[in-house]
Amino acid sequence: MDPFQEYQDYVVAHRLRVALDFFPGRLYTLAEYATLRLRRGELLQRLIRCQGDPALLSRIEQISDEINYGFWSNPGVLSSFLKRLHPNPPPLLQSPEGFEALLTPSERHRLAEPGLAGRYYLGWLRLPALLDEPMRFERARREQEALAEQLGLFLDDFHKVAGSG
Repeated sequence: MDPFQEYQDYVVAHRLRVALDFFPGRLYTLAEYATLRLRRGELLQRLIRCQGDPALLSRIEQISDEINYGFWSNPGVLSSFLKRLHPNPPPLLQSPEGFEALLTPSERHRLAEPGLAGRYYLGWLRLPALLDEPMRFERARREQEALAEQLGLFLDDFHKVAGSG
């Protein structure tokens, strides 16, 4: 996965967790996120060499939680998230446009079309229900990949002018 897309997904997951008061932790800058992501990779390699060291596994899981690793693409993580929701989902989970309330006005302006980011991120939430239907699950994953290509990078962090902070 493109590391910038991965960071964008992390930021959106963080914003969602903030909006739902789901213990989001702190929001990392791109550099901090990249450092944690690299550290996670190094620990995974060590874990393989050490054949399952519980302390390493615990640290990997901690970093994974901190960076929302797999939040959108891991059906197990999504399923756990969905179970914590109230039976009546909040407005931001009811429509693509509602979801985009998590974006800044300039981020929404960068989208190729209104609702695109909402369709992309809400599309991930259907995956856990499709786990028992491999063909539909695979089709949904391909649809997500196509939406990701259309989505591009819209975060304000990627569009700052040098020297603007």
